[in-house]
Parts: sequence; C-alpha cells; structure tokens
Amino acid sequence: MSAAGAGELAQWNLFADWCAAEGEQPLPAAPLTLARFLTAHPAAGGTQRRRVGVINAVHRRGGYVPPGDAEAVRDLLDLNRRERRRHRARAAAAAISRLPETGWPTALFARRDAMLLVLAATGLPAKAIAALRLGDVRITENGELLEVTVTGETLTTGADLVREGVSPAAVWRQWEQVRLVQHRLPSTRLVAQLLDGQPTPRINPAPAELPLFTPLDRWGAAPLRPEPLSAAAIAGIISAHLEGSAPAHRPLRKTTPAAVPEPVAEPEPLEPVALDPDSLSRGLNARRLAAQRLDGVSAALDDVEARADALLAGLLELLEEPELRRSG
Repeated sequence: MSAAGAGELAQWNLFADWCAAEGEQPLPAAPLTLARFLTAHPAAGGTQRRRVGVINAVHRRGGYVPPGDAEAVRDLLDLNRRERRRHRARAAAAAISRLPETGWPTALFARRDAMLLVLAATGLPAKAIAALRLGDVRITENGELLEVTVTGETLTTGADLVREGVSPAAVWRQWEQVRLVQHRLPSTRLVAQLLDGQPTPRINPAPAELPLFTPLDRWGAAPLRPEPLSAAAIAGIISAHLEGSAPAHRPLRKTTPAAVPEPVAEPEPLEPVALDPDSLSRGLNARRLAAQRLDGVSAALDDVEARADALLAGLLELLEEPELRRSG
C-alpha cells in the first residue's frame, strides 16, 4: 500500500473509531457528525481539509452524499468564510431592525424581507432560496434556530443572528402565518387583519410543497396560482437591504367612504283632475258654429283681390300716359 493510501486509511479509521465511540454512523455520515468530529480533533487547516477529503471520497465511492460539502463543515475549514458569514449576519440583523412593523402593505413586505434576510445570513444563495418550499423549513428542538433542507442537505441558521437580537424562529412563525392565509384565504383584507393582530378564520395547514416566497404586487396581493419568487428578484431584495438602499414601501392611504346624500322628499301626489264629460260635445259645437260664420269669407276675399287688381291696372295706365304724350 502506498503512503498516500495508508494515510487515507488512517484518516478514515480515526473517523470510524470516533463514530463507534460516540454511537454515530460513519457511512453515510451526517454533516453534523463530521462537524463534531472535526471539533473533537483540532488540527491545522491543511490536516482538517485532508480528513474531510478522505471522508467525502469514501462516501462518493459508496454512492452517498459527501457530508463535507455541508455549510457547517465548510465554515469549520475556512475561517475567512466563517467571518464573512458573521459579517453578513450582523448586516442582516441591522436590516431587519429597520423594517417597519405596521401599515399596509408595508408590514407584509417587512415580514417577507425579514425571512429572506434570515436565510441569506445562513449562507444560502438566491437560487437555493427561490427553490425552497414550506416543508423545507422547521424550528430546531431548542426553539430558537431553523433547520433548512436544500437538495437533501440540512442547514441550521447560526447563532450569530440570535446574538444580534434576531430570533430566526420568530421570523419564521410570522411568515408561515402569512403564507398560510395567502394560500387558504387569498384575500389582502384577511392578510391585513392578521398583521394588525385581528382574529382570522381557523384554516388548515398549508401544503408542504407550497413555494416559500411568491411575488407580491404593490397592493400586497399574491398570485392565485402558487408561483415562486424568482432568484433574480430575491437577490435584488437581499442586496438592497444589506447595502442599506432598499426602497421604502409606502403604506396605502385608507379611503374614507363618500358621504351619503340626504334622501330627497318625494313630491306629494297630484290630485286627479275631474274632466267634464260634456266638454267634447261643446268643443265640436263651437267648431261647427265657427265654420258657419266663416262660410262667406272666401268669396269676400276673392272680390277684394279682384278690385285690388283693377285699381293697380288703372294706376299703371295713368303713369304711362304722360310718357306717350311727350313722345307724340
């Protein structure tokens, strides 16, 4: 056996013996088991990386997921990476403290963004966060941290957020309630009641496969069909908060109901008019009498017109005679 092979065997035997003493399973090993092993056997960074490489190789040859690829193990191997995570957690906690707690839909966006920042502080990339479902997140046994399952790997939110005054479990409970109401009772009014502390109807739990995050329009409404928020949108929201440049969501003004006009009094009904039953016959008699009296008017008018024509003809003759005399 070569020296390299003997060294790998020694590293694996060390891990297997420790697992046997601790009652842990070496193959396949959980990431937390490997992290505990590295903590129990402190060594130089190069030595620890070789140990993890050997354990990962044994798992790959056996067709298992390498435990050394877990976030917790990577933090143990890379001090700079762990420090970056701590800095990110401090920035996320500061951003969460600036989020509003009241107003609609400002409080809704605040709960969503707080949950995004908690997951970002864990080190999850935006693409992994976009793929999360409701059943992928659960509270740890101590009731403070969260366990997040990503592609078969379980991550635990670090204690850095708790030290900064942020409870990942409390943030998760608030957002879980919102997603439950959004899915079972798709009404912005009911979500607003929930955020305002008002009672909401009792509803069944949401399905585990429900997307953890979904798009929201400016009025706080979620799509009727479950649709995950895109990784690009998640990355933009997280970056804006960590950089302190997140846009403020203005609360919508409550519209006051229009004044109801005073009812107009109905006019009193008019009294019916009693018609004289003889009025029709009297009208016919009056028209008949008028026709009799005007019977000779047409002949008189014709006579007047004839006399007028004769007078006009005589007048024209008188006017023409002087002209004839001058010419003669």
